[in-house]
Amino acid sequence: MPAAGRRNVTPDEPERPAIHVALGNEADERLYGRVAVGAEEEGIPCRLVPEEGSDAVALAFSAAGSSRLGVGVGVASGRVAVHERHMPAGRPVVATEAGDRAEDACRQAGSNAARLVIGVPLWLLQER
Repeated sequence: MPAAGRRNVTPDEPERPAIHVALGNEADERLYGRVAVGAEEEGIPCRLVPEEGSDAVALAFSAAGSSRLGVGVGVASGRVAVHERHMPAGRPVVATEAGDRAEDACRQAGSNAARLVIGVPLWLLQER
């Protein structure tokens, strides 16, 4: 939807800062909601962005590049990645095999992405 069609955004006003989240072609769209919950628990909003691909790291890198906050999350092929705009493309901040814990992994990725934005230590999977 064009910026003018969204609530509280005029054509001359840029989008509000948010962590960008890209889902791979086969990823369940409900996983975006889990990423958003994790980020919003830390006080940072997310936005789903359209990207094509099946590599979580590449999706996260692309999402980070389009985010005003410089942080992106990619979910694809059973993996979840958090990337920061200034990191090399193949070197995400965090990349996790989601396995049968996809919802938990996505929530934690959202939390870690937000924690990266606000500058506090990241969670490790077993810590939560």
